[in-house]
Amino acid sequence: MIRAFEKLNGLIPSGFCRGKFLGRILVALALLQPAILAVAAPASVIVGEVRVQLLSDSLVRMETKGAEGFEDRKTFHVAGRNWPGTDFTAVTNSGWVEIRTADYSVRVLEKAVSLAGVHIDSPAGAELYHYDGKLENSRWLPAPGDQPQAWWFADTPRIVPSLWGVTAPPEPMPDGGWDLSNNAPDVYVFLPRGNYFQLRQDFLKLTGPTEMMPLFALGAFDSRWHDYSEATALKQIDDYRARKIPLDVLVLDTGWRAGASTGYQPNIALFPDLPRFFSEAHARSVKVLCNDHPEPVDGNASALNARELNFRFHGLAGLLQDGLDVWWYDRNWPISLVSPAPNLRKEAWGMRPYHDATARVRPDLRPLILANVDGIDNGSRNHPMDVSAHRYPFQWTGDIGPGWDYLRRAVENAVYSGAQSLFPYESDDLGGHTSDPTLEQYVRWIEYGALSPVYRPHCTRNLERMPWAFGPVAETVARNYLNLRYRLLPVFYAAAHENYETGEPILRRLDLEFPQFAEARRDDEYLIGRNILVAPVLQSSLEIVPDHWLKTAAGQAGLEGEYFANENLAGQPAFKRTDAGIDFNWDAKSPAPNFPRTFSSVRWTGTIEVPAAVGDIFLATLEDDGARVWIDRRQVIDAWGPHDSTTSKATATITAGVPHHIRVEYQQFDGHSRIQLLWVSATTSTAVRDLWIPPGDWVDAWSGKMASGPELITNSMPLDEIPMYIRSGAILPLAPEMQFTGEKPWNPVTLDLYPDAGNSHPITLYEDDTRTIAYQRGEFRTTELTAAANDADKLVQVKIGAASGSFTGALTERRWILRIHRPAHWPKDLAVAEIQLNGKSLDVGVQKLERLPMAMPFGDKSGTPDGNVFEFSLPSAPVTAAQSVVVSWASKLTAFHDPLPK
Repeated sequence: MIRAFEKLNGLIPSGFCRGKFLGRILVALALLQPAILAVAAPASVIVGEVRVQLLSDSLVRMETKGAEGFEDRKTFHVAGRNWPGTDFTAVTNSGWVEIRTADYSVRVLEKAVSLAGVHIDSPAGAELYHYDGKLENSRWLPAPGDQPQAWWFADTPRIVPSLWGVTAPPEPMPDGGWDLSNNAPDVYVFLPRGNYFQLRQDFLKLTGPTEMMPLFALGAFDSRWHDYSEATALKQIDDYRARKIPLDVLVLDTGWRAGASTGYQPNIALFPDLPRFFSEAHARSVKVLCNDHPEPVDGNASALNARELNFRFHGLAGLLQDGLDVWWYDRNWPISLVSPAPNLRKEAWGMRPYHDATARVRPDLRPLILANVDGIDNGSRNHPMDVSAHRYPFQWTGDIGPGWDYLRRAVENAVYSGAQSLFPYESDDLGGHTSDPTLEQYVRWIEYGALSPVYRPHCTRNLERMPWAFGPVAETVARNYLNLRYRLLPVFYAAAHENYETGEPILRRLDLEFPQFAEARRDDEYLIGRNILVAPVLQSSLEIVPDHWLKTAAGQAGLEGEYFANENLAGQPAFKRTDAGIDFNWDAKSPAPNFPRTFSSVRWTGTIEVPAAVGDIFLATLEDDGARVWIDRRQVIDAWGPHDSTTSKATATITAGVPHHIRVEYQQFDGHSRIQLLWVSATTSTAVRDLWIPPGDWVDAWSGKMASGPELITNSMPLDEIPMYIRSGAILPLAPEMQFTGEKPWNPVTLDLYPDAGNSHPITLYEDDTRTIAYQRGEFRTTELTAAANDADKLVQVKIGAASGSFTGALTERRWILRIHRPAHWPKDLAVAEIQLNGKSLDVGVQKLERLPMAMPFGDKSGTPDGNVFEFSLPSAPVTAAQSVVVSWASKLTAFHDPLPK
C-alpha cells in the first residue's frame, strides 16, 4: 500500500498540496493501522509540514516545507540525492510518528509544523541527534579516531542554481534564473556508526567531490605583486628557463589592468596586446594566471543582479577567450563580491562565478580557479569551510608573514583541513607575503612547498621570491627540490585522483591510517600518498641566547635594560631594570605598568661569554619592529626601522671562551611587539625536528637508516634537508625530470624500489589526458605496481600489471627503469647477479649508483643519498602486457620462491 502512495508522491508536483495530501494520508494510515507498515526503499515520509527522507542506512534528511513545497532540485550546497534509500517501518504512538530502520529511528511530532522535537535514536535507544534550532552550513568533520556516531549540516541558505550557473543568462530574468524563494530548514544527519570513512563517503556523495586540477597546476608557480610589462614578464619566464628551474605558471597580480584594481580593461602601457602576451607565454610552455579584485558593478547589489552577472561574466570570459589560463578570485581586500543570501559567505559564493565562467567558456577543460580559503584568514584558521567550498581545488590562505609561526600554521592548516574539511589543495604564500624571510626561512618554505599540493611562492610589492634573489644556496635548494617534485608527479597525480574518488587528502594525516594512536593526530607531519612520510622543518637552527651567558657591567646575572616611552631611545629612560635575557613578546601587555606597549624602545647592555665547549657563534635577532646590536662596540646587526617580524643575523662571529661587551637596542612602533636575542654555531647550521614514526619500518631518505615505529625521534637537519622517510617495501613511480609538466611523456617511468621481505605496499600509476573533464567519464588508465623481497634467496620481484582503461593520447608502449635500493640488512658485497623478465633471463646492463651525500632522493641520476642503488632498464613493451621481473643477488639463481601472493 505504501509503495503505491510513494509512486503517487513522485507524480504529484512539488508543493503545498502534495505535501498536505500525502502527509494526511500517511498519518491516516498510521492511525488506522498502528501495526508496523513495510515500506520499500527509497522512501520519504511526510508528517504535517515536515518531510523525512531516508536516503540510506547512514544518512537522513529532514526538511520543513518551503514556500514552493518540499525541495527535490539540486541546490547550491547539495549536488544530488540519487540515493538507494533503506527499508523502514512507521508507527504512530502518543502524538509521535516513529520511523524505524534496522540502523536508526526518527521521531517526528504527528502534526509537525517545523523540525522542533525531531529526534534520531540508535536501535538501542541512545539519542544520536535532536534538532536544536541550529542551521549551520560549515562544520569541521570529526577526526578518524573520534569514532563518530552522528554529524550533521544544514542546507542553508537553500538556493537553487540556474542551468547556466553564475553567468549571464540567455535572456533577462529575475536573479539570473536562480531560485531563492524556497528557503526552509533542511538538515542532513549522517549516521556513520563510528566509521569516519563512511561519513566522508556520504558527505562527498551528497555535496560533490573535489575536482581534479589540470596537471600543470601541480607544477611550479612564480607569483608576486609586481607591475610586469609584457617584456619583463616574458623575461621572468626566460630567466627560469635559463637557470634550469622548472616553471609552469606565471602569476600577474593587479598591475595587468587599467586602474590596477578593478575592471577588465588591460593596462595598455604595460600590455599593449594582452592576447599576444598570452600567446608568447604559451610558446614558452607557461600558463598565465591573472588576479581579480572584483568590486561589484552596482555597489552592494547582489551577485545575481543582472548588471553584475553580465559585467562579471563578459569580463571574465573575455580574457579567457583571449588566452588567459586561470583566474584568481581575490577577496583579500575590503572589496569583494556580495553573496545573494544571508549566511552565505563571500568566499564560498565568490568561487562560483569564476568557476562557472571558466566552465562555460571551456566546457571540456577542467575549470581551474584560485580563490581564498573559506575560514582561514591571513593564515589563521578561524572557522570551518562552507560545505560546498571543497569542490574547488585551488585555494590559498591570504596574506601572511614569512616567519616560523606562519610556516608552522601553513603546514598544520593544510594537514588539518585535508582530514577535517576534506580540502586537499590548501596552499600559502610560500616565503610570506608581507616582508622578506631570512635565507633559512626561505629555504624551509621552499622545501615544504615542493612537497605540498601547490608550489606558489608569493610576496607584496618591491619584494622578490625568485630563488636566485636569495643567493646561490637558495637557488640550488629550490632547483633540487623542484626537480624532485617533478619526478614525483606520478605520486602526486595518483593521490589527486584518489582524492577525487574517495576524498583521501593528498597530504594524509597519520590518523587516517593509524587512528588508534594519539600521536597520529598531530598536524605537523604527513604522508604523501601512502609511502612517503614528510615532516617539514618548522623552527630555526637559531636558539635563544641562554641567560647564563649574560652578565651586567656589575657582574650580576642578566643585562641592564633601559626602557624609553618613545620609539627612538630619546631622552631619559622611563625606568631601568635587570632582565635575565632577551626573549619578549609584549603583544598582550606592556613591559611594565603604566608603560606603553607600542611606540617604545629598549637598550640592553652588559657582557656575553660563550662557553668554550660551544665554539664560536653568530648572534641574531628576531624583531618586530627594529633591532641593532653591537659587540665590543662594533655594530654587527643593523635592522632599525619599522618592519614585520624578521630574523636578522650578525655580520661577525663571537669568539668563545672570552667575555665580550654587548649592546642590544630594540624599537617598537605599532602592531606586534617582539624581540629575541638568538645564536647559531659559526661552524654548523642544523635545525632540530622531532617527528613521530608510525608503526612499521621506515627508511630515512637521506641516510638509508631504518626507523621502526611507533616511536618519537629527533633529527638534526642541515639547511638543504627536510625529514623524509619511505615506507619499507614501497614502490614509487617517477616521471622523467622536466622544466614544465608537459615537456615529456611519462616514458620511461622509473620505479624507485625499497624492497623488504614481509612488507609489500602496492601503488597505482594513474594517467589521463591531464587537462579535460574526460576523467569524470572514466577516461583514464591505471597500472598496478607491486614489489617484494625474499630474504632467504636474496630475490626481489617486481610485478607490473597490465594497464586498465584508456584515454585520448595514451601511450601504447612504455619503457620501465628499475631503481632498486638493496635492503639494508643484506650483505654489503651483494650485487645484482641475474635478472629474469617473465621467466626468461634478461641480459641488460646494470648501473651501480654509489652513495652520494649531496644527491637528492627519488631518481637523482647523479647518485643516491641513502646507499648504493642498482639501476637497469626493461625493453619497451605494450602497456597492455603484464610483466614480472625477478632480480637475484646471488652468484647463481638456484631457486625461486615467488615472494608475492598469487
